Amino acid sequence: MIRRMFADLFLHAVVILGFIASVYPIYWMFISSTHSTEQILSGDHNLWIGSALAANFQALIHNTDVNIFQAIGNSLFIAVFSTAIAVVLSAMAGYAFAIYRFRASRTLFIVIMISLMIPSQVTLVPLFILMSHLHLINTWWAIILPALVNVFGVFLMRQAFAGFPGELLDAARIDGLSEGRIFWQIVMPLMRPTLSALAIIAFLASWTNLLWPLVVLNTSSAYTIPVALSTLENSMTIPNYGEVMLAASLATVPMLVLFLFLRRNFVSGIMAGFNR
Repeated sequence: MIRRMFADLFLHAVVILGFIASVYPIYWMFISSTHSTEQILSGDHNLWIGSALAANFQALIHNTDVNIFQAIGNSLFIAVFSTAIAVVLSAMAGYAFAIYRFRASRTLFIVIMISLMIPSQVTLVPLFILMSHLHLINTWWAIILPALVNVFGVFLMRQAFAGFPGELLDAARIDGLSEGRIFWQIVMPLMRPTLSALAIIAFLASWTNLLWPLVVLNTSSAYTIPVALSTLENSMTIPNYGEVMLAASLATVPMLVLFLFLRRNFVSGIMAGFNR
């Protein structure tokens, strides 16, 4: 009994420490956005709201090098559009691999999984040449199109669909439903937790993508939020860290809102994909 009590206490202590280690950097970022650069660098500001928020906001608005709010809008459009299509395509591919049996399906799936081991840096130059031939450099399509094929999403959805009851599909076919109606009206609503988890992962990957947008975008009006943040700090002779922290805080809000909105389905959706 005592051993179990100490085990529970240890587990709770580890969880609390993990929570603090995860939340503290985000909290410090939000708090630092309300302080001046001098206070941040000196380390003498406390962990409570400061009085420099208005000054940092004014500096961010009047920054002539980067329009952070336009960059947030650009990232929102790219992330929402690419996530929605990537989730649908991943669900369709995962459903096909899990439900249908066709020639070389297993081999094709293995080849797709092997592509997960290819670093994105390896495909950077070929992808840039391809986008250049398609005249998509410095356009949002150069960022959206590569994100539509989500190999991890195909794997996650395939694992989730592997446990889908075949009797339900057979009953729907007997009732005369087409394969398209079965997929959209029966399968997709039941896969909502896994779809929500995949949407969070895909949105986060698009929202935080820095390397590829940095390569293909060369005008400030097309910048995404990661590129804008990197440009914001590099454009200053003496960085205004209060302004940078405020911009980073604004960039974090959409991700937090998305996670809070879909958090109930996130864990169950991930576990549904890996417990097969």
